[in-house]
Amino acid sequence: MKKGRKYSEYEISMIANTALGKTFRQIEKEDLTTFEEKQVQKGSLGQIIETALYGIETNSESEPDFIDAGVELKVTPYRKNKNNSLSAKERLVLNIINYMTEYANSFENSHFWFKNHKLEILWYLYEDNKNNLDFVLTHANLIDLEVSEDLKQIEKDWNTIIEKIKAGKAHEISEADTMYLGACTKGESKKSVRTQPFSDIKAKQRAFCFKQSYMTQLVRKYIGDYHNVEKILKDSSDTFDSFVNRVVNKYKGKTQMELIQELGISPNCNSKAIFMMIVNRMFQVKSKLKNTEEFQKAKIIPKTIRVEENGTIEQSMSFPYFSFEYIFNTDFEDSTFREELETTKYMFFVFKKEKGEYVFKGIKLWNMPENVIDTSVKEMYDKTREVIRTGNIVNHIDEQGRRLTNFPGISDNGVCHVRPHGRNAADTIPLPVKDKLTGADRYTKQCFWFNNNYVKEIIADIIK
Repeated sequence: MKKGRKYSEYEISMIANTALGKTFRQIEKEDLTTFEEKQVQKGSLGQIIETALYGIETNSESEPDFIDAGVELKVTPYRKNKNNSLSAKERLVLNIINYMTEYANSFENSHFWFKNHKLEILWYLYEDNKNNLDFVLTHANLIDLEVSEDLKQIEKDWNTIIEKIKAGKAHEISEADTMYLGACTKGESKKSVRTQPFSDIKAKQRAFCFKQSYMTQLVRKYIGDYHNVEKILKDSSDTFDSFVNRVVNKYKGKTQMELIQELGISPNCNSKAIFMMIVNRMFQVKSKLKNTEEFQKAKIIPKTIRVEENGTIEQSMSFPYFSFEYIFNTDFEDSTFREELETTKYMFFVFKKEKGEYVFKGIKLWNMPENVIDTSVKEMYDKTREVIRTGNIVNHIDEQGRRLTNFPGISDNGVCHVRPHGRNAADTIPLPVKDKLTGADRYTKQCFWFNNNYVKEIIADIIK
């Protein structure tokens, strides 16, 4: 007879292991409980495990799923990429944040900690074009946050979220504010809002979550090949922030040539990536800083910024090229671009030219504010989508034969714009609607860019 929520920690793990190698369909058939196939969506897969495997009745209790053991049960997917690496398919959503009560707790007494300090995670392999019931459960892990190497950072992330609530800025919370533990939107729609204690402004309903980037590192650690993943902290007991600041302070104020000599880089190196090479050597990374465990977990993208002597930044900051068909079919709220901005931090390494030579001035760890994403960026995206959907891509062809477009330019928006990102004009992809002026059914690859002056505003306190 199933015990429901009364299993011990040992029993929970043993039962989880009996499910490995089985599909959700097989687990369902082993139990009297049945689920209509048409009703089995992503969330229902967890329900199958709760009900068919453990005998837990459907509930929305605020306690952990297994009360006596203090263990929360989670079922989550991962996928195999084209290069055979593994990654989490999504973030792991934990519990709804109650803005009105959670701020009054310490981390150890928080509802987050009470519900999630021990997690029994069952992983299943997601495969495209396969019925959800036929996904296979492959691995199970009991994760005890109290002994996790990530606990310090998770606690810091929790405090970062709580401080925004206390400051009356729950409406400004962004998933990219933090490193591992995020605050994702949660509700029937992104218009679901809640009251907050220190402001009259309604805030989006959010839940604590482990970010997708953090979950990907757990997938690779517990399921995939993890032995060759570099760490910047190595044997250090430092927190991420303190370690980074120590490295930055060691090299701040040094010229490009001084850094090249000190870090053992050939003075004859003419690589376009010389500044990122310097950054990688600062952190004693053999491969790339962006591929280290800490940067991958937190989804931090390092970028080098060069500021000229007159204070200008010549280059805007580009993103990968986008698919015209994808933009045509996807509104901003559901776009991968919005998701990218909402969940990514950027670490800008700033080099400013002084007396003819670039000097390392420091770093800026930054994520785009939610209100900018939902105003300036949305405006640019929506205009781009309209241009594609109406087939009004080319505005006119100038005397030199260049096609000038109706895509939002750098002067149209103070934050971002669209311009080509192909190798040349012949590097094209399909259009969902033919261009009205030229009749073209393909067009040069385009991408979104952060304006160079916007980037200058972001790093203003570094170069003042």
